[in-house]
Amino acid sequence: MSDLTKAILDREYSLEMVRHFKDDTDLLNEILDYGSQLLLRATSNSPRDEKAICIIYMQLRQVLVHLDGIAVLASAGCCFSAVLQIRSILEIAHAMEWILLADTDAKIRHLWVANLRKRRQWQSRGIPGTPEAALDPDAVSRFSPTPEQLAALKEEVRGIDTFLALPEFSAINAKFQPTYAARGFDKQWYEVYATPPDNLSIRKIADAIGKIKEYNYIYSHFSAVAHGGDLYKNVVFGQSIFINPVRDPQDVPKLRQWAATLVLRVYRMVLEQYLPSEIAHLDQKYVNEWRVRFLKEYSINITPQDTII
Repeated sequence: MSDLTKAILDREYSLEMVRHFKDDTDLLNEILDYGSQLLLRATSNSPRDEKAICIIYMQLRQVLVHLDGIAVLASAGCCFSAVLQIRSILEIAHAMEWILLADTDAKIRHLWVANLRKRRQWQSRGIPGTPEAALDPDAVSRFSPTPEQLAALKEEVRGIDTFLALPEFSAINAKFQPTYAARGFDKQWYEVYATPPDNLSIRKIADAIGKIKEYNYIYSHFSAVAHGGDLYKNVVFGQSIFINPVRDPQDVPKLRQWAATLVLRVYRMVLEQYLPSEIAHLDQKYVNEWRVRFLKEYSINITPQDTII
């Protein structure tokens, strides 16, 4: 590898620098281990109804997946990429708090119906003659299900239709249908839940739970990174133009603080719903084992050499 190329991507340097932040990566993994155990305990202590499936099985599990990704990326010094997981955890945390704030059962039913409809739409694409199959005939023509596969698809679709026809779901299902009939896709579930003309968005959800500043600082700020549109995160302008290295191990402490803050908030919400007697234990664990590392500040300054264009 040439010196110039190494200035863009120096794996060895990044891994060496990350060793300075072992406390941070260890903390992320310990919080992940706690969450993995929490998922099992909360499941055992839940009624395993639609709400539990959405809160524990879907949202908590997704938070754990993203936290695991952050820990892995931080251990390699890939902090720029890890902000995508931070952004997703923030969205889940805000949505969960908003769901639990008020009218929880209705919100859960809308989330449930949205997922069932999406599953039904995709499975129907494999069934010849359905409106969904007609949406992408080229793709459908390349899929030749066996008789057994076709029977399984039809059976699953029938089961979903039966579920959506239940009294508690049929009216919600009908609210999704006009947009789907006109455009071939569903609105987001929270938009369907909202009463017109209020066009509910992630930003408005953040505002409703009193976290609009957090949304602006993290979610909105990182959206440009997610969509490849953040010039100043990639390029430095001065007397010359510099391009930032691919890896940025110096930002591991920032990741630790963002991730731990959001994930512990999610854990607390899950505990409040399914294991309230364990909240004091989590608080004590934070004080005894995590607080010092969570609040840790570094005097060292690790900045990889920018590469001039």
